[in-house]
Parts: sequence; structure tokens; C-alpha cells
Amino acid sequence: MGDIELRTFSLAKRSIAVGVTGLAVLALTGTAHAAPSKGGAQARAAAPSCVKVKVDRGIISQTAYVTNKCSTTKRVKVRWSFAPDSGCNTLKPGQKFKTKRGLAAQFDGLPLC
Repeated sequence: MGDIELRTFSLAKRSIAVGVTGLAVLALTGTAHAAPSKGGAQARAAAPSCVKVKVDRGIISQTAYVTNKCSTTKRVKVRWSFAPDSGCNTLKPGQKFKTKRGLAAQFDGLPLC
């Protein structure tokens, strides 16, 4: 083979390798779908405004304080970006709970569960 033929052959091999690698990355990063929760559509609904949340940022962590100021019992969880969500908490009227995460986390909502 001549120099031009070798360069063309090498370029073709590299192009194929890059294409195959790209397809593999796309296959591995496909969209994941979460399984529906037991609560159905209500699990995604935001808690009513009578459930209050306050997030305090400290030096190395942050804490979300949740208070049920409603007249009925509510089941809520704190949703965080970049950290695990809290568990589902059943709060009677006047009850409180708190959950702590590192500074990388960001408060992302208070859904019913």
C-alpha cells in the first residue's frame, strides 16, 4: 500500500472507532424512567401552603425544617437536588421534622407522599 492508501485506511479505522464509541455512550446514557410511587399523582403534588419549610445553610451543611400548620395530618418529604430526598414523614397538625444534607444539595420542593 502507498502512503496515501495507509493514511486513508487509518483515518477510516479511527472514524469507525469514534462512531462506535459515540453510539456506546448514547446507549449507556439513555433516559431512565422512575417507577411510579404508591401514591400516584398525589405523590408528585406539592404540599399545601399550610405546610411550612425553612432551609438554613450552615458552614458545612444545610437543614430543612418542616412544620405542619394545617388542621389535618399531612404526609410530606423534602426533595433535594444533588442529594437523596428525605423519607416520607407523617405530620399531625403542629408537628415538625428536620432533615440535614451537605452544602452541595439544593432544596427542590416539598411534595406530598
